Amino acid sequence: MKSGMLDSSGMKASVLGMMGLALCGALFVARAWADDAGPAARAVRLSSVDGQVQLSQGQQMLANPAVVNTPLFEGSLLTTGDDGRAEVQFEDGSVVRLSPNSSLTLAVMRGQGSSAEATVALESGLAYFELQGEGLAGTISVKFADALVTGSGLTVLRVNLDNAPGELAVFSGNAHLERGNALALDVHGGESVVLSGNDATRYNLTESIEPDSWDTWNADRDEALSAEGATRTGATKGFPDAGNPAWSDLDANGSWYNVPDQGYIWSPNDAASAGFDPYGNGNWMWTPGYGYIWVSGYAWGYTPFQCGTWNYYDAFGWGWAPGLNGCQPWWGGGGYGVNVGIFPGGYRGPIRPIRPPRSLPGHPGRSGHEPFPMVPVNRHGTGEGPTLPARDRTSVVSIGGYTVQALHPLGPRPQYDHSASPVSVGRYANGTSVHGSGSSSGGGVLVRPATPPAAGRSAPAASRAAPAQSHASSGGGSGGGGGGGHAAPNAPSGGGSHK
Repeated sequence: MKSGMLDSSGMKASVLGMMGLALCGALFVARAWADDAGPAARAVRLSSVDGQVQLSQGQQMLANPAVVNTPLFEGSLLTTGDDGRAEVQFEDGSVVRLSPNSSLTLAVMRGQGSSAEATVALESGLAYFELQGEGLAGTISVKFADALVTGSGLTVLRVNLDNAPGELAVFSGNAHLERGNALALDVHGGESVVLSGNDATRYNLTESIEPDSWDTWNADRDEALSAEGATRTGATKGFPDAGNPAWSDLDANGSWYNVPDQGYIWSPNDAASAGFDPYGNGNWMWTPGYGYIWVSGYAWGYTPFQCGTWNYYDAFGWGWAPGLNGCQPWWGGGGYGVNVGIFPGGYRGPIRPIRPPRSLPGHPGRSGHEPFPMVPVNRHGTGEGPTLPARDRTSVVSIGGYTVQALHPLGPRPQYDHSASPVSVGRYANGTSVHGSGSSSGGGVLVRPATPPAAGRSAPAASRAAPAQSHASSGGGSGGGGGGGHAAPNAPSGGGSHK
């Protein structure tokens, strides 16, 4: 295989480099697509992992521990241990956060864009759901026990399954809850509902939200995402997937350059280190549908490995070009490909494993073999290579024969004052922090503890801001206009508290 470079000697070298890109990129991709071309699919991002988190699919363990930047497909199951926390990020910025001792399945993951649909099933424990509701990722439903919840507009939920059949708290927006044909109920911001395990038509609706010790962690994650959003530049403004928060990772960890004849090119701050290799830090992870796929170990390493092309520019180093129409992920086309185009002489390209066999201990009657679930790669920062310019927004650099300067952020985004709000989780689709103010009828104040515990989910002692209101599904709503219960066709009337 021949190597190529994009250097600073002028347009001729740039044009020749682009021709080499097509050839070299095709060779890398052909080698990677030689096996395991699966069907077109949809995936979302495992965006944060802390502590004990396992990822499995079907009956197969994929990663233990799970790693950040893993694309999650339909059927993926996340399980957290005593100190485990995980966050899943959807294309439109909707997020799901899993607290310790909990498990969650991506039960349905289909379609793309506004026609997509997803059902996220909480199997056990406690989770937060922030649903943007703008249609950019279609519809997202939350399932727990026999209940199904959908949001209207920006909706922020907390679901607790520690006491079956579960409790739902709506911090912001409006949620519609159904239990088959037995119950249909609207729950508004600042309200919470406890379902009955004895009678599916009954529930306990309260115009307040009892605090949980993990509410602080959820709010802190919101603030971290908002801080990253404040670094956004205009490089992805015209892309169909411009709302994807994964772009913020790039702005926060590198610089964008508008290069004539080539479009926008992004380079990570890490690329200034001698010996940097985009495929030098991460894991090859086995998946049932696609064989081994690359999961980058860099914090920013999600989007630049699902689409676009990595190229090496002489006197500058590595840069990544997403293409003119945004990111079209490889799983939408049915096969994984290594996306290296132009590379320096002597470059050791990524080598995708080909199912190394592993004996199955404890199964003497089975003659088959399984692949290693994870094959780690760690060759970044070797210290060998030329001295490269720093990647910051003040330096002037040369890329492909052009002198360019990095794009600057569009401007800081306003931050929401969490301490001033009766409830405190949520985020606008455009990245502005938001967290609903409770129902107009007087939602209860949510008291946030200073720090979450090291393990468990016990909430601090706190009294409810308003007495619980007991309802059957024909009761028709919460007092004071704060919520609305909708009667099931044959639901009995009457009250009585049922938890």
